[in-house]
Amino acid sequence: MRSLLSTTLCHRTPRLFDPFQRSVQARAKSSIVTAWGAYVGQFTDPVDPASDSLEKHARTTPVQISLGKLFQYGTDDAADIAVDAIGAGVRHALVSTRSLSEGVYASHLAGFGLNRCQQLGQKGSHASVITRVPGRVTQIACGREHSAMIVAKKDRTKAVMVCGNNSYGQLGIGINDPPRLAVSKGAIGADQHEPQLQTSGLVEVTAMNDILRSGETPAKVQCGMDHTAILTSSGRVFAMGWGSDGQLGVGPSSTFSHDRPVQVFGLDDVPIVDIDSSTDFTLALSADGRLFYWGNSEYGQCMTGEKVDQVLAPIEMPFNGGTIVGIAAGGCHALVLSSDGRVHACGYGAIGMGAGTISSLSPATVHGISNVEYIAASTDRCIALDSQRHVYSWGFGNRAGRLGNGSISENIHTPVRLDIDPELVQPDLIALGNDIALLASNSGFCNPSKRK
Repeated sequence: MRSLLSTTLCHRTPRLFDPFQRSVQARAKSSIVTAWGAYVGQFTDPVDPASDSLEKHARTTPVQISLGKLFQYGTDDAADIAVDAIGAGVRHALVSTRSLSEGVYASHLAGFGLNRCQQLGQKGSHASVITRVPGRVTQIACGREHSAMIVAKKDRTKAVMVCGNNSYGQLGIGINDPPRLAVSKGAIGADQHEPQLQTSGLVEVTAMNDILRSGETPAKVQCGMDHTAILTSSGRVFAMGWGSDGQLGVGPSSTFSHDRPVQVFGLDDVPIVDIDSSTDFTLALSADGRLFYWGNSEYGQCMTGEKVDQVLAPIEMPFNGGTIVGIAAGGCHALVLSSDGRVHACGYGAIGMGAGTISSLSPATVHGISNVEYIAASTDRCIALDSQRHVYSWGFGNRAGRLGNGSISENIHTPVRLDIDPELVQPDLIALGNDIALLASNSGFCNPSKRK
């Protein structure tokens, strides 16, 4: 696996979000965002003395973020604000909210963390960067230095919007094309531009318009380290960006990068219902419960019983642990959630099987958790949510307190329960990045279990 240093969720099978069939009734209450890890202390109470040994603004245990501070309202109060989507990458995070007084199709995006390539949405010098989005953000994914999101527009269409680093074509907008900003402060001449190595604002991936069939829409987007994958409502998968390890899955002999979306090879007759990626490989779950893998597998995370440097086209992964209902792609490891609530891990590192077992070439059950309903993985860590909405964490390299257990020096080799009120956890609003984790709840507005 490549270094996270730059030269730059699993999820249960998703209920595809339809903003046209859902409204939220205000109760003069705000959504609640809980976070831990890097940077989050900027939006909480002042740093306490016990945090002096941490990097600045880090938090080692889950804390509530002030939406007023995050969105620069000038007050801690953020009444009648609903969180629609959250995302976290290597060292940055995004939160999208909607004011109930502004209507359905007006989102505000707040980003914090690193912003060298404007992966937060645009340039900014404050603790957070605020961007108004022309539509309703329904899902967010973040990579190393780029971000992508699904946006529902007022004309009842959906688009993929992106920002940040485009050095490898991971934004899907073409490296040598003139920029087309979805959020712009000024016009840019089409005949005067430099190679699009990064954006200066949110940009729509207009190439999807030539790809999507009649009635087909973007349903989910996932960011690897330097590539992006898009799942459509008809079960097709497209990818763009860095491809040297086969993470685009575009063919048995292809390690090329692509700066526009290309369809993943060999899945034409296999409707896909979920995808996941966070580094240099991608997992996909089909409608009939089969699991597919492509990209880097040098640690054996492809579950075939051997280490494979490059998987250039999707392969079906053998799994005999029951019906698959969730997938999570980490850095050197992969997770599978079966319908009986068990979590199965494979690969190296954060596999949750104790200090004596840090690698496995075939799926093995993670002990200490049961009745699990949601899993997520990032580079060196994982979280799981059980049926009572208890959150469990495990992983390696606890810098900035990213494992959430109050320590900065210990690996966690088996799942530990974090100190989070289950009422503050909503399964479709969880984001696990490399050094930042976010959870959100709109329970002040509606019953989360009834969200469609």
